[in-house]
Amino acid sequence: MRILYFSDNCSDHNRRFLEKLSFFGHEVWFMDATNDSVPEGWLPQGVHRVSHRGVVRRGSDPSVYETLLPEIQSLLAEMKPDLVHAGPIQGCAYLAALSGFHPLLVTSWGSDLLLDPARNPEWKRATAIALCGADGFMCDCDTVRKTAQGFAPIPDSRIAQFPWGIKRGTFSPGGPIPVSVSSASEPEVFRLICTRSWEPLYDVDVLLEAFRRAHNQNGSLRLMLLGDGSMAGAVHDFIARHGLQKVVLTPGRISAAELPCWFRAANAYVSCARSDGTSLSLLEAMATGLPVLVADIPSNREWVSGGENGWLASSGSAEDFASKLLQIASLEPSERAAIGERNPRIVAERADWDRNFPLLLNLYECLAKVKTVKPA
Repeated sequence: MRILYFSDNCSDHNRRFLEKLSFFGHEVWFMDATNDSVPEGWLPQGVHRVSHRGVVRRGSDPSVYETLLPEIQSLLAEMKPDLVHAGPIQGCAYLAALSGFHPLLVTSWGSDLLLDPARNPEWKRATAIALCGADGFMCDCDTVRKTAQGFAPIPDSRIAQFPWGIKRGTFSPGGPIPVSVSSASEPEVFRLICTRSWEPLYDVDVLLEAFRRAHNQNGSLRLMLLGDGSMAGAVHDFIARHGLQKVVLTPGRISAAELPCWFRAANAYVSCARSDGTSLSLLEAMATGLPVLVADIPSNREWVSGGENGWLASSGSAEDFASKLLQIASLEPSERAAIGERNPRIVAERADWDRNFPLLLNLYECLAKVKTVKPA
């Protein structure tokens, strides 16, 4: 099958999809609406890049994406793909829907449905157009699926729902940890890890304040705050202002190959993100056997049962997150061991990337049979 995979970034997520599609023998073409090139070595073997002139800034208003419509229609007429797989909703999927191409599979990345339609009428309208123009839909959790079906009557039979998932064996309790945190100089510390981007959506300010409060009551707490982002200045200012330089580690962006080592160095995982689909970093932490603390939102409740395999805290509440951090740090060894067995099992049963991916391939085959008129 000849597939155009249309997105707005060269992320590890997108690369995994492209790699898997190519592995299963499809002729795959990748187009990034926000860039006219891809990083060297990023494109998986066998995947082709679509050369195009127009680009937009990621996160632009739907009306900005509309300026690319003539070129995308021309490209589709030339390529004649069997299927277009496009997302996020108000950008690439919206543009693909405007092109009139079918069959169209629309993918949501979570916040594009859970938050973005509420920005203003333009974004809400683009959401409806994209979903009403879709022949099929892909998402990672019940929360996103139900929201999408509120915009368009997409039947369950035309939906592929599964978490992005992780490759079996990549994240596990046993294995090496980073040299920078493997020193025995602090043998009694309790290390928390957060791998979310330093962006407003992920409430890193709430996390820092929660950690500060919890650390004031339990001096053994340490925070490994991986990543970077637009809030970097505010993050480093907070750490310096409260004298947390020795207890908050900020190693920057960590490669995918190194990430499992960092999870193994932690005793628990925390994320204050106020909106999520199925969070990949949450699954990575669970596969490593860590107790988890996340915001009490519907998508997280699909994975976390309070007190059984982790904790849920009130979204935006540094006080509640601090209280739960202290609870996690005071777990008995037997309780920690039980979670360490339970969480990897949950991920293995529900979020195995290799086992779930055929759901998408089956939907492709179904949509390829859709009898619709393609652009001339």
